[in-house]
Amino acid sequence: MVKFLHTADWHLGLKYKQLGNKAQQARDIRLKTAQKILTTARDNSVDFILIAGDLLDSNQVDRNLVGEVSQMFQQVSPIPVYLLPGNHDPLTRDSLYHDPVWGSVENLTIFQENKPVVTGNCTLYPCPVTQKQSREDPTEWINTQEESNQITIGVAHGNLQVGFIEDANFPIHPERTHISGLDYLALGEWHSLFQHPDREGINRTVYPGTPETTKFGEDQSGQTLLVEIDAPGSTPRITPIRVGALIWQKREEEITGLPDAQYLEAELKSIPKSGNQVIYLKLRGVTDQETISYLSQLEDHYHDYFLKFQVSLDDLYLKPNLLELKALIPEGAVVNQTFEALTALMKTQPEIQDYADISSQRSQEVFNQLRDQDLVEGLSPEVLNRAFLLLYQMIKEVSP
Repeated sequence: MVKFLHTADWHLGLKYKQLGNKAQQARDIRLKTAQKILTTARDNSVDFILIAGDLLDSNQVDRNLVGEVSQMFQQVSPIPVYLLPGNHDPLTRDSLYHDPVWGSVENLTIFQENKPVVTGNCTLYPCPVTQKQSREDPTEWINTQEESNQITIGVAHGNLQVGFIEDANFPIHPERTHISGLDYLALGEWHSLFQHPDREGINRTVYPGTPETTKFGEDQSGQTLLVEIDAPGSTPRITPIRVGALIWQKREEEITGLPDAQYLEAELKSIPKSGNQVIYLKLRGVTDQETISYLSQLEDHYHDYFLKFQVSLDDLYLKPNLLELKALIPEGAVVNQTFEALTALMKTQPEIQDYADISSQRSQEVFNQLRDQDLVEGLSPEVLNRAFLLLYQMIKEVSP
C-alpha cells in the first residue's frame, strides 16, 4: 500500500495585479496555504508528497521566496517531496530550480528528466517541463510493462484532451493510464479539481486544482488530495482536503428600493473572514435616486473590509416617469398594448397614480379588453409597480 499527497499549481509569487495594493497580502496567504499543505501531509503520515508543476508562478519571482520554500520542505523531513517543473516554472536555463539552495534540502527531489524513480513499493514516472510551450504529449514515453510488482504513478503537467481546450499546450492523451499501465496519473495545470475515469469507470487521472484560488471561476479550487492505493491495479482512494483561505465570489442582486439595499449591506457585514474575500457585486433592477446614491457608496465603505470589493451599477436603472418610458418604447402593437394596459391598471391605485398618465375614458376601454376581471381586481399596488419596473427594465435593455 502507498499513501501520498497530490498537489499542484501553488503559483507562489503570483503578482495578483487585479488586487492592487492588497496583492502582497494575497501572496502571503498563498505561502501560508503551502505551509498548511505540508502540515496536512505530516499529520496524515504520508509516504511522500507529489507537486505536479507550477510551484512558482514564474522563473522571475523573488529569489528570497526560493529560500523560504526550501526551508518549508525541510520542516517535513524525512517525508520525501517530489517536485515537477511546470509550464510556469519550466526547467529552462533561467530556471530557479538551478539555484543551489535546493541542494541543501535532503528530502527534496526535483524531477529533471523522463526517467522512472523508485520510492518504496512505487515507481514514479515524471514528465518535467523544459519549455514554455509544446504540442507534444509529455506522457507518451511512459511504459510500465516491466513493473508488475510496483504501484505505478505518472506525474505530468498539461492539458487532458477531453474536449475542453483546442490546440492545447502540452496535450495529454485521455487514456494514458490504460495505454501506459499506470495505477494513477497525478496531473497539474487545471486550477479546479477534476477526476477523469478510465475505461472501467475508475478515477485514475486527476487534477487536484490550485490549493489557493487565483481568480473567479475556479470553483473547485482550494484543495489538496490524499491518495491511497493498496496494490498494483487497485482502485485509488482519493480524499480532497480543503486548505485554501481565499474566497472569490461573484454575486448578482436585484434592487428595487432602499430596503433591498439595506438588506444587502447587512448581508455583507455578516460575511465571515471578510479579509479573505474577493467579491464582485453586480446590481440590477430599477430603483430611485436615493437608493442608487446609497449603493454607489458601498465600494468605498467596504474597500478595506474585504480583500477586494467591486460593485457594478451598470444594470441598475433610475426609475423613470411615464414620458421617459413612452419615449423608449419601440414601435409594435404588443409592447404598446402591454404598456397601455399596465398604466390603465395603475390608474386604480392612488399610491402609484403618478405613473398612470392615461385618461379615464381610455382606461375604461382597456379594462373592457381585458378578459380576466378577477385578476384586474386582485392586483395590488406592489404587483403593479413591480410589473411597471420590469417592463421598463426590459425595454431599457433592448433600446439602442
